[in-house]
Amino acid sequence: MKTMPILDRDLTSLLNNSKLQTVLAIIPLAIFILAMLSYFVIFFSLFGTIDSQLGHEGASKSMLVSLLGNLVIFIFLVFLGFFLGVISFIYYVVHAVKNPNLMESDDRLLWILAIILGNGIGVFVYWIYQIKKKDPRPIIDLYDEDL
Repeated sequence: MKTMPILDRDLTSLLNNSKLQTVLAIIPLAIFILAMLSYFVIFFSLFGTIDSQLGHEGASKSMLVSLLGNLVIFIFLVFLGFFLGVISFIYYVVHAVKNPNLMESDDRLLWILAIILGNGIGVFVYWIYQIKKKDPRPIIDLYDEDL
């Protein structure tokens, strides 16, 4: 009898966890949007500070504080979005490869290409059409020999 390591059982349960699927589909895209908004806030605050403080003493200090405060938020959001995006990308490529609903048709290659080329939007579209709208949801088995 073949024993199943604990880590593999946990990975199988992670691939079938609907809450994790939702988080990994939505959160990286939302963080990207927040990062872009903070990017624009940096420039608007920078130009607003320059305009209001032009010719006043201490302008460089308040401009620097404004720029660095917004820049720290932007850098944090970019790194967080990058790491969550990589995790989401790997998770959904493995999910698409092992999805039994895609094994019956020839859509697997198209969905894998959509995830790879579409990145965050491709993951979101895959989640909507292949997980959210499917009833019953696909059950992923890591031990299935079929690819």
